[in-house]
Amino acid sequence: MRNWVVIALILVVVGLIGAFGTSRGDFSFGTEKIDQQQWMEGDGVSEIVVKSGSMDVTVIPSSDQKIKAKLSGRASRKYRDKLKLTLERNGDQLNVTLEDKVGFTIGLNFRSVDLTLELPQQMYRKLVVDTGSGDAELKQVQADRIELDMGSGDVSLQELTAQAMIVDIGSGDMHATAITANESVELKANSGDVTVDGLKSKQLTVRTGSGNIELNDVDAAIKGEAHSGDIDLALDALNRAVDLETGSGDVSIMTSEQPQNAHITYSSGSGDLDNDWDGVKKMTDEDGRDNLVFGSGSIPVHVHTGSGDLDVGAR
Repeated sequence: MRNWVVIALILVVVGLIGAFGTSRGDFSFGTEKIDQQQWMEGDGVSEIVVKSGSMDVTVIPSSDQKIKAKLSGRASRKYRDKLKLTLERNGDQLNVTLEDKVGFTIGLNFRSVDLTLELPQQMYRKLVVDTGSGDAELKQVQADRIELDMGSGDVSLQELTAQAMIVDIGSGDMHATAITANESVELKANSGDVTVDGLKSKQLTVRTGSGNIELNDVDAAIKGEAHSGDIDLALDALNRAVDLETGSGDVSIMTSEQPQNAHITYSSGSGDLDNDWDGVKKMTDEDGRDNLVFGSGSIPVHVHTGSGDLDVGAR
């Protein structure tokens, strides 16, 4: 009886190793090259939905009017034969999927594959990218609505144009550069840093569970929340509403010029306010909050930290 138990345990362990081997890794021994390519004409396509498992995903502009998808990398022979890249059109919606028919197997099934999607340069109605684990890069894409949902992996967003944008990752760092969204941008990382370099929108909302938030050259009303991490804001001028909150982390607000008409309100469980600007009206209100009033004070800036300092000064 004990022998059967031992054999069963061995099979379970080997199976788990095989399942683990399906995740990304730089394995080449016993693997074979994967190179699958699909394409179709982009005329009439206004919505694109990408769903993939564990792989890096890159979405970039196409040099022509064709939509091109490429799956490349390496995998064990058994795994390679069960991977299939599919482009399926339903009306004006294009679905880009990867069929993975491996499931739970006994043995080692390594794979390391990447998906690259090239899109004709036009304004789409919607772009949705839904991945399990792996890095994602979106570059020079235009859509009324852009949605990115990831389990784990780093995200790079470059030169995107939209009406609204929502990015939600479980664990991983996020870097957004040169973003334009007429209505709103929402960036969320449960575990990881979020960095924005250049963004224009009506409203920017950034939330992290454990990670820092760094916002540079943002032209938008800003709401930032970091449960465990710092928030650093660097702007040319403080002329839009700001609402920042940290659980345990410091906040800095640095501007190229002294704020003209901002009213900064700071409250903290345990933290200090450091202001480097001259000619500002300082006071403590009836709720014990520190106040800095520049000019008319018409631009509201609210900062709250559980345990963290606020630093205000020159960039």
